[in-house]
Amino acid sequence: MQHIEGDTLSQVGEELEISVICPFYNEEQIIGAAIRALLQRLHERLHVSWELIVVNDGSRDGSLQVARDIARTEPKLRVLSYPHNRGRGHALRTGIHQARGRILVTTEIDLSWGEDIVERLYQAMLDNPDVDITVASPHMPGGGYKNVPAKRVWISKFGNHVIRACMSSATTMNTGMTRAYKRDAILALPLEENKKEFHLEVILKAEAFGYRFHEIPAILEWKDYKHQGQRVTRKSSSKIKRLVVTHTLFSLLAKPTRWLWLLSTLCVVLSAGFLGAGVIRFFMNLVSVYMLIVSLALLMIAILLFAYGVITQQGNTIQKELWTLRRELASLRQREQQRNAKAKELTHNS
Repeated sequence: MQHIEGDTLSQVGEELEISVICPFYNEEQIIGAAIRALLQRLHERLHVSWELIVVNDGSRDGSLQVARDIARTEPKLRVLSYPHNRGRGHALRTGIHQARGRILVTTEIDLSWGEDIVERLYQAMLDNPDVDITVASPHMPGGGYKNVPAKRVWISKFGNHVIRACMSSATTMNTGMTRAYKRDAILALPLEENKKEFHLEVILKAEAFGYRFHEIPAILEWKDYKHQGQRVTRKSSSKIKRLVVTHTLFSLLAKPTRWLWLLSTLCVVLSAGFLGAGVIRFFMNLVSVYMLIVSLALLMIAILLFAYGVITQQGNTIQKELWTLRRELASLRQREQQRNAKAKELTHNS
């Protein structure tokens, strides 16, 4: 059981096979039952070394105390916490940097992606050893939604289509937390997003570095729990309007060349159309100058959009080089920390 403050974290203890990482925020009503159910499932189904890391994202209710009480009698449960709410991305990065597993699984604390989702993600990583990231997707054949409001389902499906068109087509589910990572692969990415854009950032940067992706179908279910004799439905804490805006902006700005060159092509087509219409009107002795002016204006816009696309493509190249530099620096720091840890261990043993 640990109390973490700040961003400088390090792995401690022996390496394990799997670390399951679950953030939580103000989940007092369901956190106890959810942790116990997840622990029981992991004990029964995982026959390799594992740990469960729950990360308190600055909860203001009694969630943290409930988790700590369970950890007192459960050695495989680690509770990480910091005092102020920082967002899901920060919580996941906290857990990832503290994890000791070779394979890291991040998911909802209540197993809303399926009772067997941890085992399935782990097995998918074993079955595909060249894969760096496996994503659970409700948008694949065999996946879906259960007990989730139709509006949220539609927003998720439409939003992921937009993200795939604007940013990355590596997966059908870009916004979900439920994934499995090779620890070395995820630690090598220069990640900094604190909110739920973290999920998009991982996909964007992993694809830029040539990581291999795999997906498995999964059903997302909003579950009910009993708390003080009453049934409690765990609902999403997302502010959906804000989430739509931030995810859309992230996707549009991640790879602007995609839509800039698409708009440029559209302007060229429209320009040709107006030019053709102007020529026809000219030979019919009708006023055609306005058609020709619009055609010329659209052509100029197309040229400007294409040029801006070239500039942003160069910017993306420079950005990737900066990411590469940050990754190498982080790797150097990690190796230095490992050397220092070994040196301290040797000093302590001697």
